[in-house]
Amino acid sequence: MAQQRRTNNSSSGRKPKTARRQNSGKAPSKRQPVQTADVTFADYWLAFSKSKFFFPVMTILIVLITVLVDLLVSWNNYDRFFLILGIELILVAAVWIIGLVLSLGKESASDEGGEQ
Repeated sequence: MAQQRRTNNSSSGRKPKTARRQNSGKAPSKRQPVQTADVTFADYWLAFSKSKFFFPVMTILIVLITVLVDLLVSWNNYDRFFLILGIELILVAAVWIIGLVLSLGKESASDEGGEQ
């Protein structure tokens, strides 16, 4: 054993100093556990509905559900599928145009009211 192990203690045999807390005469305080709120599906839905991904994801889901329902209703009859899909597209376009006209009418009415 030519090599000897070195110890961290000094040769005088003193113990290394350790950090001690100073007790200022106060009783140790017990920490209260942190109360966490229950997170529900409604909380996740609210956060998702306010995100920038809400409209694209919802649009894709609505289109997919509509096409799948059309396929189920048509029972693999392509003529019936495209007829149903065409009617749905015409209805969606009509509702969109009506909504656009109504929103333009509201904007022009609010502009005229603000100039008085």
